[in-house]
Amino acid sequence: MELEGFSQLEKIAEGGMAVLYRGIQTSLGRPVAIKVMKGALSGTPEAHEMFEWESRIVARLDHPHIIRVIDRGLTSDEMPYFVMDYVEGLTLKDAMKSNKLSDRRKLRIIMQVAKALGYAHKNNVIHRDIKPGNILLDREGNARVVDFGIARLSEDTEVSSVREEGMTVGTPAYMAPEQKRGAAFTSSASDIYSLGVIMYLMLAGKLPKAGYPAPSHFNAKIPSSLDKITMACLADDPDRRPSADKLVALLLKALKGAHLKKEQKAQAQETFKDPKEKFRLLDVIRETPYGSVCLYENREDQSLMVLKKRVGNFKGYNESEILSRIKHRNIINVRGVSRNDRLFITILEYLSGGSLQSRMAHSMSVDEFMLVADQICDALIFAHSNRIVHGNLRPHNILFDEMNTVKVMDFGFEPHYEEALEENWYKPPGEPASPQADVFAAGVIFYQLLTGSLPEWKRGLLQPGEAFADIPQHLRTVIKAMLCLESNVRVQTFEEVKKCLHMVESEADEKTKTKIQKKAPQPRRRSPLRSVALATAFLLLLGVNGVIYMWIFMNKGADHPSMANIMQSLGLRAGDNRTKGSTQNEEEFVMQKVEKTKPN
Repeated sequence: MELEGFSQLEKIAEGGMAVLYRGIQTSLGRPVAIKVMKGALSGTPEAHEMFEWESRIVARLDHPHIIRVIDRGLTSDEMPYFVMDYVEGLTLKDAMKSNKLSDRRKLRIIMQVAKALGYAHKNNVIHRDIKPGNILLDREGNARVVDFGIARLSEDTEVSSVREEGMTVGTPAYMAPEQKRGAAFTSSASDIYSLGVIMYLMLAGKLPKAGYPAPSHFNAKIPSSLDKITMACLADDPDRRPSADKLVALLLKALKGAHLKKEQKAQAQETFKDPKEKFRLLDVIRETPYGSVCLYENREDQSLMVLKKRVGNFKGYNESEILSRIKHRNIINVRGVSRNDRLFITILEYLSGGSLQSRMAHSMSVDEFMLVADQICDALIFAHSNRIVHGNLRPHNILFDEMNTVKVMDFGFEPHYEEALEENWYKPPGEPASPQADVFAAGVIFYQLLTGSLPEWKRGLLQPGEAFADIPQHLRTVIKAMLCLESNVRVQTFEEVKKCLHMVESEADEKTKTKIQKKAPQPRRRSPLRSVALATAFLLLLGVNGVIYMWIFMNKGADHPSMANIMQSLGLRAGDNRTKGSTQNEEEFVMQKVEKTKPN
């Protein structure tokens, strides 16, 4: 077996669908795992197009409990292959055979796999073959799911040979009832069923069969709450199974921190002194050398709160203190802040919808984008009107609640990178934090949301990719104006950004609006008056673009007026820079009084 760019290929495993090799990526000298599918792609353009689309999405998945796909392609025999991070460890299948998994570790594995599924499902990726053999346990004992999306790709290989409703993909013992009817009936709920089978096997010690009792029938230590969750995942009706995100929420409530390592609990207790034990640690969301993020439950009313700790860096404290007193629907609710000489702590509302980063494995439609972009603009308009600069805006600190409302967080926090040389794509080179730098960061995010990739510059000029040409002209114009590397040329405020986003109706570009639809609606006949109106709007758009570009390139380097002046010269009214928001009681918050706080 030979593959260009890889050396020392050694077969380490073989299954019915694929052969797994260990090798060295010659360009970086690092070990990788290479999975080569056994069947060649059919010669149809549709098969190749599907492989390219699906494998591109899978390659964008980036989650701590998913083995990352770092490259993919076709061998000389037209066989698809995937290059993945090589992780030392053993599969859950092998670990279960040894019978050495503690109850705590079993629960931790279940939680981590559920989180991985939640992330993948948000990005419209279904695994289709969740089983112990596809869950790797690394040396730290963390679960890493492998083969996301690969089972789907195998449908177009010679192994599957024929597309038909009755064709199945997966492992029978872990298949949902609808999955056994055929691949066409598989959904994200099918992955939940498969995880339910694994949960039952780990808790009860055997696979569920027809008429099976709850796991506690075989293991009296299993609490009734965990019984109910497991049986809900195994419901015959896919609609009765919880989503992956709901499953995580149910597990957090049921396990009450039982899945956490002892050292994690000890570190959390050292940070958050709670002598009256009014709060229960449910989860450690993130741990870094710079701090941690933990989820707590109020024992009295079962409300949830997030405690964020920062060590040795107090940037963001002042902004957090202000935001604990003023509120906006698109800014996370800061319930309190506290600090000492070593660290500072922020107490936040718990948001179950995850981050924007977790939804970016594929590009958004214009309608989806506008919903998110409008709310980001509203959050930053409010913050800037209160003299709060974000300084570190990025997809990781844009969150969603359970109703998919955008909530921006981490105002004033300094970014940290594990590698000093890692590039900060969201910060204009050499530019300090400012409202204009926030506009640039939002421009990068907007570009990503609509194209699925990061913007690139050459000699100081934006080099738009092919996908950028597919979005409406007015959106291209405003995003380019946001991404100017010179701050005095860049669009200056989020009021201006929002006005430009709505300058022309997005329905003018049917191609972009319907890119995720199977069939575009038939165009309606327009009246002469409507045609005149559309022509006028088009000419106005050309005029807007012309003025913007003339202004940028003819006046480069001079002291520039704001974008509001340009809009005013075009007869467009600039908005008020102040946004009023409701304020909260300015009672000083200290950690000793945290039990008195209630979620809004």
